[in-house]
Amino acid sequence: MNRKHKLIASLVAVPLTIGAGYYFISPKAIVSNLSEKEYDELIISLPSSRISFGPIEAQNSSTILYSRQHQAGMGTYSLRSEGSEIFCNSFSYAEGNEFGRVLHFTIDSNGQVSVND
Repeated sequence: MNRKHKLIASLVAVPLTIGAGYYFISPKAIVSNLSEKEYDELIISLPSSRISFGPIEAQNSSTILYSRQHQAGMGTYSLRSEGSEIFCNSFSYAEGNEFGRVLHFTIDSNGQVSVND
């Protein structure tokens, strides 16, 4: 490979490596809808930010990267359908290493939401 090809390969590889690294180390929230029903929105409130997924399609999964929180506290989540809240709950957001952290919210067939941290 000559110098020109090495330079071009580097210009392509470096941004791809940075992008992939950012995706894998950033904290993320994943919503998996296992039901046959579509929902308007799932709102997740973390200690220092808010995430909104919507609309949530039936039998589908979505991911959002969010910023590190730098603090512990309570989080809440609320599932909305047809303009009203149908499920709401809270969870403990523990302080600690947030690199690669995944909050996984699962909507079951009854519209109940569970979270795994």
